[in-house]
Amino acid sequence: MVVGIVKLRQSSIGLFLGVALLGQQTEAPIEPEPPAPTEYGGPAILSRGATASLRAPSESIRFRPYISLTGAYDTGITPVSLTSAGQVPNDASAGVEAEAGVYGFHRWKTATLGIDYRGNYRHYTRNTYYNGTDQVLSLVYKKSATRRVGYTLRESAGIVSRTLFSGGGVEFIDPQFGNTPNNELFDGRTLYLDTMADVTYQKTARLSFNFGGNGFLTRRRSSALYGVTGYRARGDMAYRTSRNATSGVAYDFTHFEFTKGFGGSDIHTVQLVQSFRLGRYWELAMKAGGSRVETLGLAQVAIDPVIAVILGRSTGVEAVHRVNWSPAADVRLTRGFRHASMWFSYARGVSSGNGLFLTSRSESTTFNFTYTGTRKWNVGLSAGYISFAGLLQDLGKVATFYGGTGATYNLTRSFHVITRYDYRRVDVRQSTLRRDIYRASIGFGFSPGDVPLSLW
Repeated sequence: MVVGIVKLRQSSIGLFLGVALLGQQTEAPIEPEPPAPTEYGGPAILSRGATASLRAPSESIRFRPYISLTGAYDTGITPVSLTSAGQVPNDASAGVEAEAGVYGFHRWKTATLGIDYRGNYRHYTRNTYYNGTDQVLSLVYKKSATRRVGYTLRESAGIVSRTLFSGGGVEFIDPQFGNTPNNELFDGRTLYLDTMADVTYQKTARLSFNFGGNGFLTRRRSSALYGVTGYRARGDMAYRTSRNATSGVAYDFTHFEFTKGFGGSDIHTVQLVQSFRLGRYWELAMKAGGSRVETLGLAQVAIDPVIAVILGRSTGVEAVHRVNWSPAADVRLTRGFRHASMWFSYARGVSSGNGLFLTSRSESTTFNFTYTGTRKWNVGLSAGYISFAGLLQDLGKVATFYGGTGATYNLTRSFHVITRYDYRRVDVRQSTLRRDIYRASIGFGFSPGDVPLSLW
């Protein structure tokens, strides 16, 4: 795909230079017509973790550092603890947040590099126990080693306390593909890391094969919550049936185990893959299939009344082995504009949970819109729904609805006003944990450049 884009740019440059020379030397002999441009790389293939081609930068984005200072008001701060009344806390506080980061994208002749890093420190005027720092990194490097072979390296890492309000950023890596925690119930320190590597073999102009793997882990500060360690191996075959369509089949194997306990899961997934470029401005990418989920864990069981009298207790714990079949699907619809982009996604599958819910069926829907139509404004809007339902635990279901909007306004060449509002509704079925959470912030940022900061 990268080789195709590079050839396209080289052919386009040659064409423009040729037109310019003909315009200046009208009496010169007509040069032979340059070759036709090479086709673009085709619509995104979801099984390879790619974002829509309409959202991929067509040229280098200068690496841009920034710093900001904002005032914020947070509600629904939820530590892993209980009040004196035996309830889960629901705290609120005003505070100040300082953030620094850098993002950008650079393209060489046979390689590309994308980076999005942001780190912040929060200080609350009340409840200083929640003071802390968040660090988030997304890094992607793609290289065409030969005419037929290319490889992609990705790194997704973070140390976060309020994962709900981490923002969208440039999103070089799909959060689901990178195992990013996105439905945490508690505001405790969470560390995550996912290292990904892929090799793509372009057998012909239409047929390609991809082989990849991940190693990932998640650790949570609270001893009451579970962490996870796992790995993933995947492969697919894709065939471009036309300039604007690609079909294929993909296989994925994922294994993970939980900390501080006995248990884990093996997940085998087979899916059909299809993607379309619908005209100049729309792209549709899909994959659909099923998963075989083999889970081993511990479950609480009732003890026979006679045995209960002898042991002096009515319940016990036993090892449980269970096999489930679950649908797996992912649909992405993207609309590109001259100064904006909009995308909608729906995904259903199996995840490692959120520290309380372990191996779970997951379902999510997201909508995002970002606009930079002037030299002054950048505006972002997001909304979505996420749910988990345990495959082995009898905990019911946790459902989260969320939405947010943010804007940056360029006061001068380097100074910006930054504002954002987020809302979240959490509902844990079969429990009393139901609450509305919001966060509002406004402040100033500094970043050298002629266009507004693009933070969402």
